[in-house]
Amino acid sequence: MVQIRKKFMYTNDVDMACYWLHVNDTLIKIPDVSEQDGIIFYNVEVKIGEVKWKIMRRYNDFFELHQQLVNDHGVSKDLLPPKKVILNKSKAFIESRREALQIYLQKLLQYLKSAMPKEFWEFLEFHEYDIYFILQGMAIKLSSNSFKMSSEKEHEFTPLQLHAITKCLKQAVLEFDRNGKDCDLSNILDFFSELNSMVLCGSGTCYKNSNIIPNSLPFELSSFKYLESLVIFNVNLDNIYCVDNLRNTVKKLGVHQTQATKISNILQCDTVHKTVVDEKQSWNKLVEIDFTCNAISEVDGSVGLAPLLTTMTLSKNKLTFFPDLSCLTNLKDLNLSKNMITHCENLHTKLGNVVKIDLSQNRLTNLKGFSKLYSLESLDISHNSIYNIEEAKNIGDLPCLEDVVLNGNPVAAIVDYRIKILENFGERAKEICLDNEMPTQSELDKASVLRALKLAKDKNRSSKNEN
Repeated sequence: MVQIRKKFMYTNDVDMACYWLHVNDTLIKIPDVSEQDGIIFYNVEVKIGEVKWKIMRRYNDFFELHQQLVNDHGVSKDLLPPKKVILNKSKAFIESRREALQIYLQKLLQYLKSAMPKEFWEFLEFHEYDIYFILQGMAIKLSSNSFKMSSEKEHEFTPLQLHAITKCLKQAVLEFDRNGKDCDLSNILDFFSELNSMVLCGSGTCYKNSNIIPNSLPFELSSFKYLESLVIFNVNLDNIYCVDNLRNTVKKLGVHQTQATKISNILQCDTVHKTVVDEKQSWNKLVEIDFTCNAISEVDGSVGLAPLLTTMTLSKNKLTFFPDLSCLTNLKDLNLSKNMITHCENLHTKLGNVVKIDLSQNRLTNLKGFSKLYSLESLDISHNSIYNIEEAKNIGDLPCLEDVVLNGNPVAAIVDYRIKILENFGERAKEICLDNEMPTQSELDKASVLRALKLAKDKNRSSKNEN
């Protein structure tokens, strides 16, 4: 353990608990008690440097800990205050026991401060808040066969865990000396290097019962060598760095509930100058992105750093205009639902051969921009502000279109709305699934009659103009 302590002494910028750096600045006290369902809990407060947290423990928890420490670590049997059966809930007795248990923990800390056995640090929950003990717990867990065999499954981590390993890598801490092979840090690094899918969950509030804020902790991702799927929830993207490995492996990227306002905030999260698009930062395997629930108001030029994208989801953001995605020549599926887009002009100049578009729950008033999207097969423009039935003409001649969703627009309240929409598709009306329903034969017949009447009317008008 001495080797570990010396390694940590090289830095003082610890922003999580680090016991081995603050052995002489570690305090334990029991300031008060609480009662829940008739059970007395002693509220233990641990402070390591500037980091502190609270734990609730029953007397029985102390007793079980003491038995283990007596049997395995030479702690005196008489150190723990004894049980009391009669009047064990009187205020005077609880207060005297609180004081006695506080002294007990302080004496244990003094006696065990160099050894710090597993039973003691788990009791104090060091493995939740302390850099070294978080990693020790992870290493033990990941050394098990069940985890070794599960690198292809999705695993969830937090900024605390990744920050902890980042700090250790910076200080070249490669082993946890006293605890054997299972606690070797290489267990974590090996697992990370083989991991295929990861979910990263952050938080902007205090972690559990501590004063640690996960989203204030920076961390790197260079340990992940073969990661193909990465999903990030509520993480401060400015704290992520060293993602070059991911740019060459990740195929699916999800980022949600962040403060990202531009695509560059995500694809160039580790770059200082985000206005400069460098091909060296390209995501060479990325085919699917889901950036739902952020604050994105602009799709900037950095989107070109993902040239192989086939699927893009930017739902529930703050887009007010349709982005130029002409650089994404492989894009097939585009979801811009639940934004604030009002106009879609000349979309054929902004899109390649897109097959599916979801613009539901925006603020569109017309469909003029869709008239030349000849590869389009599915269009969802439900819950917008389309009033005029004539707007259907703009999509009626699209040769591949088969699925149209228009419900939730004012136009859907017009009498014979379905028939009037289907009429614009001519002979292809029977192939159109409108609002998730295929047309009935009756609807097709009526649409055919409407179209014939319209053609006759147009022919008569043309004849009059010629005369």
